[in-house]
Amino acid sequence: MACRAVVLLVGTLLGVTCSVSAQERNSTGDISSRTVIVGAIEYHNFLQKREDGTYEGFHMDFLTELEKMLGIDFVIQEPADGKYGYLTEDGTWVGMVGELVRGEIDMALGLTMASMRERVIDFSTPLTNERLEMLIKKPGTQLVRREWWYAIMTLPVWLMIMASFLLVGIVMFVIIRVSPYENRAYSAEVGEASRLSTFGHSLWLCFSAMSWQGVDYSPRSLSGRFLYVFWFGFIVWTLILCTGATVGFLTEQAAGPPMVPVQSFGDLAASDEIRPAYFAGGATEAYFKNSLFPSYHRIHQRAILVRSEDEGIRLAREGGVAFIAESASTLFFSNRKPCDLMAISDDSQLTARHQAVGLQANSPYRELINSAILQLRERGRLYLLYRKWMIDRGECPRSDSPPAPSAHHAPSKPLDHWDIMPIFIELVVAAILALCIMGIEVKWDKRTSKSPQKKTGAAPSGNSAAQRDDDTNV
Repeated sequence: MACRAVVLLVGTLLGVTCSVSAQERNSTGDISSRTVIVGAIEYHNFLQKREDGTYEGFHMDFLTELEKMLGIDFVIQEPADGKYGYLTEDGTWVGMVGELVRGEIDMALGLTMASMRERVIDFSTPLTNERLEMLIKKPGTQLVRREWWYAIMTLPVWLMIMASFLLVGIVMFVIIRVSPYENRAYSAEVGEASRLSTFGHSLWLCFSAMSWQGVDYSPRSLSGRFLYVFWFGFIVWTLILCTGATVGFLTEQAAGPPMVPVQSFGDLAASDEIRPAYFAGGATEAYFKNSLFPSYHRIHQRAILVRSEDEGIRLAREGGVAFIAESASTLFFSNRKPCDLMAISDDSQLTARHQAVGLQANSPYRELINSAILQLRERGRLYLLYRKWMIDRGECPRSDSPPAPSAHHAPSKPLDHWDIMPIFIELVVAAILALCIMGIEVKWDKRTSKSPQKKTGAAPSGNSAAQRDDDTNV
């Protein structure tokens, strides 16, 4: 009797379970007529919301194809936290992966297949084949706004030239006012003037020499001429360096396509000029962090962790940063105005990854979704949808054949402060020596001005002695 009671109890529980499962599907037991809740995130060309509240994009067209093939109604539900899904430190999943684990949604689009995620959810056959690529600023990009002024010379060079101009003007002003030789010559040729006009004239002399227009007054003292010799030398060498930088800047486009700074993740790991950047807490960070390759570990150690895609794009446009993202993202942003970004793909298959449909564990939709994806792929429908939204909607001219590496040339570099530092130091030393020479001139003028007085004072005594001798002789 006890055994019969246990059998009846187990049968009753199984019947209730089957009944509840059937009610969750529909009255006929057919899952094709159930409305499926699909988790998705708005993303460029993948899923975008129209003004009327409906969606468009690659994912929406894919769901439309599934509706035609399977007869399932799909309802899109965006995750509350706006995340794709990752494991937190307390062991819970967030984002769409967490909603799949908790049973809040039936499917999720745009998920990258990863071993950590596959432990808690199921994945369909890969929907798109992606790989990690780098998004960097195009070398030799046409400058906009006021960028031209530091494409030839950096800001420290401009400041050093202005400082040199003011230094020579001030030292020349001091020489004109203090040196007796320069002061007398200036007063005789230019005329007496106030201190303010004298300083302005000193600056005008420096500017005239800088612009090679000739000067209306040239130094007469040794200190002033010594200073102007080095000032002219500073001007000549600065013009030579600036001319070379300007020619390199203006002829850069005509010389052919510039050389790409990095062409692989190995180059990025070895480069000290360009830093990597990628999403914090995503699959990309986990990939580089857990990789067995030393170069990828170096990328992770030097990486800038960004919180949003807009932040990564901004850093890439500023230059010196390679934003690492999946090929669909790099393809989109490299084909958007102002067309100043380019996608660099590594030829190796180490960074290959796949996007698939995320499903609840042991989901009854898995086989249906897999079969539908394979049919769409075999008919070429998936490729046409991808091309429609990712390639054909580009805003920048496409280059079907990239230039050969042999045609590349190194982009011109602006004039840096280290290039002008030697002649700047020489000019500063020359200004100090000119002041020292001026001090010697002042001392020498005082000494020579006292010598005639001594000679004048000794002459009368000599004449008196001679007169006395004459009187005595008489």
